[in-house]
Amino acid sequence: MEKFIASLQKILIPVANRISGNKFMSAMGRTFQLLLPVIMIGSFACLGAFLDIPAWQGFVTSTGLQFILMTIQSLTLSIIALYVIIILPYQYGQQLELNPASSSIISLMAFLLVTPHELYTNIPTQWLGYPGLFGAMLIAWFVPRFIRLLIKKRIYIRMPKGVPPIVEDSFASLVPALFVMLIAIIVSQILNKTPFESFHNIIYTIVQAPVKSLGLSLPGYLVMQILATLLMFCGIHGNTIFATWIPLTMAASAENLAALAAGQPLPNIITGSFSVLCQPGGIGGTLGLAFMLTFAAKSKRLRTLGRISVVPAIFGINEPLIFGIPILLNPLLFIPYILSPIVCTSFSYFAIALGIVPHLTGTEVNWTMPQIVSGFLAQGWQVALLQVVLIAISSLIWFPFFKMVDRQISTGEEKSKENETPA
Repeated sequence: MEKFIASLQKILIPVANRISGNKFMSAMGRTFQLLLPVIMIGSFACLGAFLDIPAWQGFVTSTGLQFILMTIQSLTLSIIALYVIIILPYQYGQQLELNPASSSIISLMAFLLVTPHELYTNIPTQWLGYPGLFGAMLIAWFVPRFIRLLIKKRIYIRMPKGVPPIVEDSFASLVPALFVMLIAIIVSQILNKTPFESFHNIIYTIVQAPVKSLGLSLPGYLVMQILATLLMFCGIHGNTIFATWIPLTMAASAENLAALAAGQPLPNIITGSFSVLCQPGGIGGTLGLAFMLTFAAKSKRLRTLGRISVVPAIFGINEPLIFGIPILLNPLLFIPYILSPIVCTSFSYFAIALGIVPHLTGTEVNWTMPQIVSGFLAQGWQVALLQVVLIAISSLIWFPFFKMVDRQISTGEEKSKENETPA
């Protein structure tokens, strides 16, 4: 087992370092963190507008609240790509040491130029929402890198000394903006004459839809959960992996919310809030373990650790357990740590696929929301009950290993006491 863990570290740590060190991935993670309030407000507004309870529907319809909630949803989730194309190039521009405001503005210009529109009338919201998300991300990656290339080649207008920085930045951005404009216009006009008709449609058809189909399948999602857990076991936070799935799960959430609003069957099993079912108590599914340490440990150290860690574990934070037992690089605890999320993810997926539990509505629930509460917000009492079952299952997985570690540590504590007792 120790040789296996050493080889695991050798393989995973370089991969994790490359992912976490990637400037665009870092910018993307930061972008979606900043957008979390917008996403949550929009998803709960949609849920509030179309929650299928007759008394509630009568209330929101008669008071005009439904229209207000629909307006909130339409100006948040329904145009999420527009938010991304403003924030992501700004964050990526900072990573590349460019003027972030220029990166953002020029990227927004390029995005709008390649988006189908009705001249002087309107821009249809289809490609401003989740269908245009991957296109927005691609433009947000390309434009700042292209600006940096032009600056490195000194292809920009340089101003004499003494010119105010804001004026200098404006002129320095002018040439890159002109080049980006030309590229966007050419791409838009060429693709307009193809069966795809637009830049967004070709990206959605060739990239976004296939990636979403693969990434939101049970095997694809399990790979993500396993990789995140393995990285955490090696001491690298799994957020480096979770961030790569955010665009996929957010798009799936939006589709479910749209189906809910239209009164249609919800299409996706895995959405953004599906994660609240996969690892109860934090990465490794350690909520049950925290309670076992608190109420059943014979070891004084583990019992004290349990009391410290049980409240954070309820909110999905389990670093006290990972570093306190420790679980980190502990061969005795590798099996339950990796097995618990695999079992919980698979069990949840089939519970929804078989109709035992309804599909999640698509409402985005923050990962720090306590278990049972998060399930209720994600769908209702059925998912809250499913979380209770998952906590029980993960506790059963952890139980024999908890007993083994507790016995080992408590025996060591007893021996230490005996050695300290004077003859």
